[in-house]
Amino acid sequence: MILQALCDAYDILANDDRETTPVYGFCQTGVTFALIISETGKLTNIIDLRAGEKLRPQEQEVPFQKTRSGTIPPPYFLCDKAEYVLGLEHIKVKDVRARPARKTESDTVLVDDEQGRTVVSRRSQDYFTAFRALHHELLSHSSEPAARAFLAFLDAWDPASAFDNQKIREYREDLLSGGRIVIRVGDVYLHQIPAIRDVWAASSSRGESGTRIAQCLVSGSVGPIARTHQAIKGVSGAQPSGASLVSFNEDAFCSYDKEQSYNAPVSEISEFKYTTALNRLIASPDHRLRIGDTTTVFWAQTEDRDTEAIIRNLLDPPDTTAEEPAAGEARGAEASARQVIDDREQELIRDVLRRVRSGTGLRPGDLGRIKLETPCFILGLAPNAGRLSVRFWHRDSFGNLAANLAQHHLDLEIDRRSFEPAIFPVYRVLFETVPRKAERKDPPPALAGQLMRSVLLNVPYPFQLYSAILNRVRTDHDLNHVRAGVIKAYLLRLARAGSGVSGIREEMITVSLDETNPNVPYRLGRLFAVLEKAQADANRDREVGSTIKNRYFGSASSTPAVVFPPLIKLAQHHIAKSEWGWKTTQRMEEIMSGIDAFPTWLGLEEQGMFMLGYYHQRRALFTKKNGKTEEVTAHE
Repeated sequence: MILQALCDAYDILANDDRETTPVYGFCQTGVTFALIISETGKLTNIIDLRAGEKLRPQEQEVPFQKTRSGTIPPPYFLCDKAEYVLGLEHIKVKDVRARPARKTESDTVLVDDEQGRTVVSRRSQDYFTAFRALHHELLSHSSEPAARAFLAFLDAWDPASAFDNQKIREYREDLLSGGRIVIRVGDVYLHQIPAIRDVWAASSSRGESGTRIAQCLVSGSVGPIARTHQAIKGVSGAQPSGASLVSFNEDAFCSYDKEQSYNAPVSEISEFKYTTALNRLIASPDHRLRIGDTTTVFWAQTEDRDTEAIIRNLLDPPDTTAEEPAAGEARGAEASARQVIDDREQELIRDVLRRVRSGTGLRPGDLGRIKLETPCFILGLAPNAGRLSVRFWHRDSFGNLAANLAQHHLDLEIDRRSFEPAIFPVYRVLFETVPRKAERKDPPPALAGQLMRSVLLNVPYPFQLYSAILNRVRTDHDLNHVRAGVIKAYLLRLARAGSGVSGIREEMITVSLDETNPNVPYRLGRLFAVLEKAQADANRDREVGSTIKNRYFGSASSTPAVVFPPLIKLAQHHIAKSEWGWKTTQRMEEIMSGIDAFPTWLGLEEQGMFMLGYYHQRRALFTKKNGKTEEVTAHE
């Protein structure tokens, strides 16, 4: 169960001294400014808490802030926007004229200049009144001097006179831009004073008026049920303010006269735990990556970080050679921000790959203190209007998960140039299905989930992926090592599962050139590579306008009986003009000795074998032998 696993993840984070996980009733949020209040309740200073070149807010643990709505959304305790804390509303210049007349009638305009208009509106006055009432309700019986000072400030504060304060004038635009404001009396923030935190914790445990008591579906305990659930932030493509994982917005989704999330009763404590854990996982680059339109988070039910490091590096190995999509495209801004892996982690990854390749698998003690039975989880989330949809959910032991991820990389393994990465992330596979000149580099939405299912369960890859790669090779005339690796992996798993057609067996699908491979489509691909090389050798001194690859590759891979006879005839002219003609003739004779007749047509699996043979032969033609490099053409 997803929510239960996330609640368990929260418990692990909360017990980890290396993490700053908020306790129940509190949350981490970005704070922009602090109001400095004197012991007598006077506003004496305003401190800008933002830092860095981009002036990022300072993260602080503050009283929990629920998603709010309504005509007068409820205020937050000790940390809120200027509309609530100061009763001020700032209207940008572009919005001043668009503001309805009925709203401006009650406005008290304080400043109106090139920065915009600052007013005390009916709404901001109502917000401030609600903010003041909340703090009187919770702090009126407190003996803390700081609490009494803040209440004195709220009682004396007049929003209409706000600009009498020089600091309000100085920070006007930034202070009123919507950032969170906290309160400090002397050197202490109110939300960090133990006695005040206890007041808030007691209030949180009582719940809101009208809260229903029922059994929680997650923990099984009886307690207050959350009416709505907090928004999950950071999912690519979702609303910046966050989106709901659990919600009910239509009567048709409800039953037995239950409203909102009472249809799936989750206690307030469990709701806090799972939303806090999921938001923290998504916010952590070590637990998050983007695959297509899917934001993927992963974690292990352990405090041992090596376990999660191996999962991370198998899911998202560093790739410094892949094309870099623009921000917001398939790869995502964070996809490979971490380019340097700790040497120890590298060795662990190599050890996993080595053991899976050898067939021995992973056994207890192979990876030191890492426990193979540790439960691991992978969750894929995609945006769906104001909500989130679960693209995939996988739970497995670390041993099985690591072995399946390693097997995925081994199945994709293909002969390559030295500067090309041996293993590459899943998003790179998806990226290869998108047209090079497409404005958006997003692969088909459902493909990410289908591909991840194949990777995580070690089952055949989706046909949609294979078909898309074949189409891109035919259209782009580009068969790079990633595309060749996908073709090889698809055919390999199909043959391994016993689903292969046309006599394609597992031993026929190799990492590099196999000159003994009897498969006819494979040999035809090799032959096409040799014919292409012959054309290049014959035209070393001049540029060829249209190569046989550009003109015939697609048709040669599907209808060889039509294409190959004229190509072989054309090759005789190229052989006669080239100093390497004798070598080309030898290669053609060796390859064609295993071809009795050119097939009329090739099926899709056979076309994949054709492309694999072509790729292998091309790599062999341009591989160094005995310290020397064979003929190199300009288009290689």
